[in-house]
Amino acid sequence: MGHSRIGTLPATKQWQGVVSLVANGANEAAVADAVLVAAGKTFARVRDDAGFREAMRLLMQLSLAGSRPNPAAELAAAGLTISENTSLVDVVMTIGEEFDKRVDATNGRSDFAEVAQRALVGSVTELLKQNLPSLFEPSRDDVSAALKKLKQPGNFGKFFQNFVGSLTNGLLDTYLTRTLGTHLGEGQRFATTDQMGQFTQAMKTHCQESSEIVKVFAAEWYSKQRWLGAGEITREKAEGFGWVAFRKMTLELAARARKHGN
Repeated sequence: MGHSRIGTLPATKQWQGVVSLVANGANEAAVADAVLVAAGKTFARVRDDAGFREAMRLLMQLSLAGSRPNPAAELAAAGLTISENTSLVDVVMTIGEEFDKRVDATNGRSDFAEVAQRALVGSVTELLKQNLPSLFEPSRDDVSAALKKLKQPGNFGKFFQNFVGSLTNGLLDTYLTRTLGTHLGEGQRFATTDQMGQFTQAMKTHCQESSEIVKVFAAEWYSKQRWLGAGEITREKAEGFGWVAFRKMTLELAARARKHGN
C-alpha cells in the first residue's frame, strides 16, 4: 500500500496504547478497537471523503443497473462501458478507471480514496467470480446477468457487506502497517513474517465477520429505497446510507472488543 498522506503514527497516548497492545500480544479485536478510538477524528471524516462518496455512488449505480432491462446500457450511461468480448480483469479495470476519473475531478485524492477503490473493486470481483460462467471470456450479457443478481435484496446485502468489511480492514491497515513491522524479529511479538501474516489475516477475518452487522440492514434499506424511489436512489441517499452502515460497523467492532474482555 502507498499510504503517503497519513504518515507515521502520531506520538499521542492513544497511539502509544495501540503500539503497546500490539507489542504485548493483544488479539485483533482489541487492536482494531484501539485504532478506531485513536483515529476517531480521522475516521469521522470518512463521510466527507471524495473516495468514500464516489465508491458509494458507483456501488449503487452498479447495483441499480442490475435491476434494469439492459444493465450494460445503464452502465454505459454512467461511464462504465463493457465491451462485447471482455474479461473479469477488463470489467474491474473499467470500474477502477471510472472511479479514478471521478475522484480526480473533485481534487479529493487521499489514502482513504485508494482504500475505498480497492474495497469497491474487490467486492465487484467477488460478485463476478461467483456468477460468471468464465472469468476470461465472458460476454457482455454474462456480465449483465451477474449484475442482475443484485436485484435481490439479500444479494445486495452480501455485496455491500463485502465492501464494508474490506473498507474497514483497509482503513485499519493504513495505520497498522506503520507499527506491525517494528514488532518483527527475535524476542518481538512476531518472531517470523509468517506470524505477522497470520495476525494480518486474523484482522481481515475479524472485519469480515463484524461486517455481518450491515448485511440485513443493507438488504432492508435497498428494498425500501427501490420501492419508495420507483427504482431510483439519489446520490445523497446512497452516501447517507453508506455512512450509517460504516458507523454500525465501527460500533460492532467496539462491542466485539468488549465481549472479548478487552
